Parts: sequence; C-alpha cells; structure tokens
Amino acid sequence: MKMLSLQGVSKNFWGLRAVSDVSFDVDQGQMVGLMGANGAGKTTLFNLITGHLAPSHGQILLNGENIAGLRPDAICRRGVGRTFQIVKPFPGLSVRDNLMTAALFGSDRYRNREAARQHCEDILGETGMSALADVPASDLTLARQKKLELARAVATDCKLLLLDEVMAGLTPTEVAEVTATIRQLHAARGLTVLIIEHVMRALMDLSERIVVLHHGEKIAEGAPEEIASNSRVHEVYFGEAV
Repeated sequence: MKMLSLQGVSKNFWGLRAVSDVSFDVDQGQMVGLMGANGAGKTTLFNLITGHLAPSHGQILLNGENIAGLRPDAICRRGVGRTFQIVKPFPGLSVRDNLMTAALFGSDRYRNREAARQHCEDILGETGMSALADVPASDLTLARQKKLELARAVATDCKLLLLDEVMAGLTPTEVAEVTATIRQLHAARGLTVLIIEHVMRALMDLSERIVVLHHGEKIAEGAPEEIASNSRVHEVYFGEAV
C-alpha cells in the first residue's frame, strides 16, 4: 500500500528549478533512502513534503490525499514527522519537556497531559534516553541532541518519518548507535521512513530502496546493490562510469 506518492513534483525559485518533475512512491512500512550530492534538491523535497514549501507543479499524496500546499502543522497532524539538518531543540527545556511539546502540539491524539507523558516516556525508553529525561537540552552532546531530534519527531505520533542527515557529524560508533535506534523505532512502531544521509554505509544498510537526485532530477532508483553499481550514479559522484 502506498503511503507517500510524489507525482511530477517540481519547485522553481524564480529562474532556478531546484526540483524537476520528480516522481516516486514509498510503501507503508518501507525504509527508502534519498541520495544525492549537496545541492541535489533533497532537503527542498523534504520541505515540499512537509509543507515548508509549496510545489510549483505536481502532486504529493499521503495515503491518497493531496497534501501539496498544506501548512506544516496540518501535515504533521496527518502523521508526517521530520528531523532537520541543524538541530534546534528548546535549549532551556528538559529532554522530556522537548518531547512533551512535540506530543501536545504536533498531534491531535495527545490532548491529555498524562497520556502525552506516558507516550514520551515510552519513546525515551525506546531511544535509550530515559536517564537523560531531566537534563536540559542545552547540556547534551551533539550525538545526544541528534537522538533528541529523532525522538522529538517520533513524539508527534508520526507514521511517516523523514530523517534529514540525522547522522551528520557523528563518529562511527555513534552512527552505529543511531542506526540501531532507527531500526528499533521502525520495527516497534511500524514506521515508514524516508532518509537523507551522506553516511553511505548507513544509508545502504538501512534502505530497502534508494532514489538518487542530481540537480533536482531523479536519475536512478533501485535496491542499494543496484544503485552501488549504477554507471550514471558513479559518473555523477566520482566523475567516471563503472
């Protein structure tokens, strides 16, 4: 069953076409990677899906409903959560209260504070952050702030999770830990995940399928092993074909 379907999506910024006629589907429960060099249009595509930008052309269907042009809060309440490249937690709030804010304002489900608190306690346990629940977000290391960003997105009670370089700047050990956390959340909560990641080993390991963008256009789509041997992808990334 298709959860997300992009159909001929384009985004123009005056004379610049940042995303050009991109189409692909993400089935319910899948983990799909979005790959491309800096400036390929990956984050712009995330901004279009989550309502931070409106497409110039095309449709973005979530469970069959065209959400293109809806406000970010309306799209979030339909079950779309995301992380950002640059983490921006509420620094003066504790880890728990950062999650509580996401649960209470990002979802229609948790109007009762106690229900929201239990929901957040569950996520703290699933992400290995229970011991940090009362720590101010400003006191966290980068790796823990990245994990908080992930946990906060999940706290919106999302069904579709968009991860934008959640492993950028992390050590190999930290990358392995975040990868394991994503797998655990995906399995435990039945999430559908769309991932932008420049840590290629993690992207290849997590993704069932990868979509490759170049200068705003989709140039390849397939299983990780197909993308790894794709001559066009090699040409774009390394300047030579295999």
